[in-house]
Amino acid sequence: MRFYITWLVAACSLFQGTSYAKGVDISGYARVVTGYLNVEDTDYEGYSDSISGSPDSLFAIQAQYQFVKGLELTGQLVLKPNNTTDQDGSGLEWLYLTYRPTEQLQFKLGKLRTPFFSMSDFADVGFAYPWISPPRQVYDTYLFDTFNGIDATYKFSTPLFDASVEGYFGQESGQLDIGPINTDFSAKRIFGVIGKVNIENFEVRLSNYTAELNLYRDSLFSFRDLLVSLNFNESADLLQTEGRAAVKQFGLSYDNLDYFARAEWIKITSSLDLVSDISSYYLSGGVNINNLTFHLTFADSDVDLPTPSGTQLIPMGVSDDLDFIASEYLAIFDRSKPDALQSWTAGVRWDVLPNLALKFEASTLKGAGGYNSFFINDNGKTVTKGELFLFAVDWVY
Repeated sequence: MRFYITWLVAACSLFQGTSYAKGVDISGYARVVTGYLNVEDTDYEGYSDSISGSPDSLFAIQAQYQFVKGLELTGQLVLKPNNTTDQDGSGLEWLYLTYRPTEQLQFKLGKLRTPFFSMSDFADVGFAYPWISPPRQVYDTYLFDTFNGIDATYKFSTPLFDASVEGYFGQESGQLDIGPINTDFSAKRIFGVIGKVNIENFEVRLSNYTAELNLYRDSLFSFRDLLVSLNFNESADLLQTEGRAAVKQFGLSYDNLDYFARAEWIKITSSLDLVSDISSYYLSGGVNINNLTFHLTFADSDVDLPTPSGTQLIPMGVSDDLDFIASEYLAIFDRSKPDALQSWTAGVRWDVLPNLALKFEASTLKGAGGYNSFFINDNGKTVTKGELFLFAVDWVY
């Protein structure tokens, strides 16, 4: 705990009152999060049964330089106590050029945030929303945060509503987690379309994304080659690591400054048998009373487990070697089980200053049987229930 407080104070003293170079705007945000999980010998997203800091703590700085009117360069560095947040380990979250030829049309080129979700652009900025972190069932899947490419947005208005259409194209590579398995990946021909409509205090967002996905894991390649050498070709086909992925998203929000409501649903599908289909959503609402915000959120995820239908082609009971191969084959699919979790979260936010907020949350967590549920037990036991208590300080400058 002392480390995180020292770290935040040092960051504040470094950037508070900084004299910025001409034409360069400096801004940023920081957060310190501590938590406690009431389950012994178990880790849940970096939290355990001892009060400690978490990987949700971070410090970020953003620089923006305007070359001429309508042409800007933006870069953002995000650092966490456990190193960095980006795919390549540099800490550079994004770096892109923005060109606005008109008030309605905007282009971005470079390393960008992948706009899968309603809050993708500011998902790390805790000061921007009431929660300590957005619901993990939606925002903590195996989707990647950034990509390299181009993004175009067109905005228009009518007497009844304001709207925008956004499209993006690019590629990305790095590491991602499929259940508890960490693997290298590349995503090519990423293409997405987003439509958004605002009617007074309402906002509706629809998006669709597709990509060609490749997974790179040497142990998986070796085992697949072994199956082929033994003529278990159909079983080997289920371990293919090249395919397509698709994401559909729907978001709805209402905010009249006194109270608010937000809902978001996401569906992830893949042609790879190793990668499960996931449907996740959350429903959230709250009220603002002076400098206090009270909120309640329900979140859930529905996951289709991989089905190794080719398993019957590896006979059991013939020899010890074949029994071992069959058990290892089943274990691959078992280890790729995704995280499925249902949760209720109640929280309060106190805006102490215009740029500083304190937050507290209490969550009940319940996993589904047969799935991973973000829990990791030190003794290998299956854990599917727990209560999590979080405290955070969010700051922007």
